[in-house]
Order: sequence, then structure tokens, then C-alpha cells
Amino acid sequence: MRRAAWILFAVVLMLREPSAQGSPDISGFWELSFDSRHVPTASLAPAVTPAVLAKQADQDGSAIRWCNFLGLPMAMDSPRPINIRQGRREIVINFETVATPRHLYFRSAHANMDVFDPTSNGDSIARWEGDTLVVDTIGFDGAKGVTAIPGGGYRTSDSHLIERYRLMSGGTVLSVTFTWEDPRVFRTPHSYEFRYVRAPRLYEAQPPLACNPFDEARAAFLEVP
Repeated sequence: MRRAAWILFAVVLMLREPSAQGSPDISGFWELSFDSRHVPTASLAPAVTPAVLAKQADQDGSAIRWCNFLGLPMAMDSPRPINIRQGRREIVINFETVATPRHLYFRSAHANMDVFDPTSNGDSIARWEGDTLVVDTIGFDGAKGVTAIPGGGYRTSDSHLIERYRLMSGGTVLSVTFTWEDPRVFRTPHSYEFRYVRAPRLYEAQPPLACNPFDEARAAFLEVP
């Protein structure tokens, strides 16, 4: 028990360490507004037929029905503020919905994909390019979570995501541009932008949204045509 407490204390200290000298600090609670999404229509590969999309939609529906962890990209489209905490070695993004935290590691290379267990969030590495945080993510599991991508298409195990985070409007707005690459799904890389608004200064983290897969009324609402 004492060892676990020390490990937790060390993690907190790590996250409180200052980020790279001269880099912006994007820490805070950020929320999407009704006009926060700029999402063009994706150009899909010929193999992505209506039947393929319908099958993928059924898979996503089952993930929601059974309260599976959402994963990317849906976790970043949260109905609640997202909590970003920036440290020297990593940035953690936590959610108040059915999603596990994201870890954006400041390292030069991805984990070894031969031994990495794919997840709905994948493996993310980050670097600063001037005032822009660039996040590179691979290692997805296309069979887990909600896979639908805004604008069309879906996440697969071969998807590659590049995100660019940049503060705007005096630090009150956080622009995040998402670019998905996957030749099995897209003719060309598909990009869209979310602009998160900084939550009120006194906002406090709330318990995650409840999700009970054994709630019969909820199941009927989701499954009955």
C-alpha cells in the first residue's frame, strides 16, 4: 500500500514538472461549443462501400450499447470538458465520459509494435514545432471502441493520426487539427479541426458519465428500431 502511494506521488510530481522551456502550456479544462467543429466530407477509398460502412456502424453501435471505452476519435468529441495536464515527460488528457486517459509522450520513437498491445487510443508521441504541439499516433485496434471518424470513414488497425494543437485568442481557445491517414479507408489524408474553448476558471472535474450495460430501458432505447 505504501509503495503504491509513493508511485502515485511520483506521477503527480512528474506531471507538475515544467514543460520544455519556451513551449506553451496547454493545461486546463477545454470544452467544445455548438460552433467548435469544422469538418469537411472525407474522400473515401473505392473499397469503402455502403455495406462496409453499415457493418462498421453496427460494430460502433455494439460498442456504445455495451459501454466499451470509446477511444479515438470519439473521446476527443466529448460532451463534457476534457482535462489536459502538461508535464515535462508527457501530456495526459482525461475525460469525463466512457474513455481511458490519453498519454502523449515526449519521446522520439513509438513503442515497438511487435510487442505493443493495440488499443482504442493507440500509442502517441509528441513534440513541439514552435508554438504547435504535434502528436503522432499509431497502434490502434480497429475492433475496439467507437471507430467512426468525423466527416466519414472509420479507424482501423492501420490508421495513422497526426494532431496539431495550438493556442489561440490569448490562450482562451485551443485549436486541434486532426489528420487521418489510412489507404484502406481514405483516397487522400482526411483533416478536420476542433476549436475548444477554455472552461470557466472555477470549473472542477466531474465524475465520469454513468454507463450501465445491464440497464434494460437503456438497451431498449439503443436497440429497438
